[in-house]
Amino acid sequence: MRKFIFILSQSVFALALFLLASCTAAPIFSNPTAQPTALNLELEKGYHAEKVFQGLYQPTQMILAPDGALWIAQLNGDENAGKGQVVRVGLQDKTMRVLLENLDKPTGIAILNNALWIQQKRSLLRAALNEEGTVSTPEIILNDLPFNTRSEGTLTVSPRGTLIFETSGNRVGNDAEKDSAMLWELDPSDPKNPTPIATGLKNAYAHTFDEQGNLWATEIADDFVNGYAPPDELNWIVRNENYGWPRCFGYRLYATNYGGTEAECSNTFGAGLIFPPHSTPTSIVLSPFDRDKLLVALWGPTTPSVVRVPLNRNGNFASPITIAPLLTGLAHPQHLLVLADKSLLVSDFETGTLYRITQLYIFPTPYPIP
Repeated sequence: MRKFIFILSQSVFALALFLLASCTAAPIFSNPTAQPTALNLELEKGYHAEKVFQGLYQPTQMILAPDGALWIAQLNGDENAGKGQVVRVGLQDKTMRVLLENLDKPTGIAILNNALWIQQKRSLLRAALNEEGTVSTPEIILNDLPFNTRSEGTLTVSPRGTLIFETSGNRVGNDAEKDSAMLWELDPSDPKNPTPIATGLKNAYAHTFDEQGNLWATEIADDFVNGYAPPDELNWIVRNENYGWPRCFGYRLYATNYGGTEAECSNTFGAGLIFPPHSTPTSIVLSPFDRDKLLVALWGPTTPSVVRVPLNRNGNFASPITIAPLLTGLAHPQHLLVLADKSLLVSDFETGTLYRITQLYIFPTPYPIP
């Protein structure tokens, strides 16, 4: 990865940061091949969008349920009101019913070992699944998790049947609070003793695995370094590596206001890719349309969009990296979910709407035809 030397002059630093963001961000703001749709969305040519459900209230993560319906976590009001829910949504019959309520800022849900796992403000919960398609009263598995007032992010089930979750970064002076700014792996057979995967991650909100088994995570850098907002990140997660927060950020730049030094940051695992400040990447999936690309939901407020990030077959970023928008026009794209038919479901946090994205033509197809 490229290493950049930080210049103490604030004006030079601002210019460097702008250039770093611009080199990856330019395609996000300009898509000459985009086509408008009847839904006031803009899609890359060759794709189609349809509205499949409306009526959610600030949805966060959505998953496929055992009966084929969707289970969706939603804040259901002010994020600190403690009114959060998990709801069941049927896309065929357009119905919605509440499965759980009075949750405290639920942002992550996953089904693992016949249970629904829920990430809320400072706790990880587990609720057993019932035969009739309901869930039991949740029990607290982990409590008093490190917390910086922002949400803890989503949940991901790994290929080997473990649960991936994060604890957001909270500073104590120039250091991360104990057990904060970390990505964790939980074995459901020993849920009280999760294992750290990586450290130095301010807010590893969303995660996914590619076909080679590489773990990728977005990082929301809602902090200030040297008087400026730092870029958000997409990181290749390597076990036991330190990604630098709070003293280092981006491509191994260092935050002098938190005691960062060039020597320290050169030994961290720098960002794989940066997004412009305040992009707020809230979801990431392997593209169902092209197995060599990741799709990332950028919540905004700057240029809300779903963008494509190319990968090489070995799991590294393709070179040169060209970020291109797949979808723009949503108020705040929140979560992405690949359906069984290889279409993409996208939720809009602000409007409570679900959209299904399909590919109109698939030549050449990235999937073998039997």
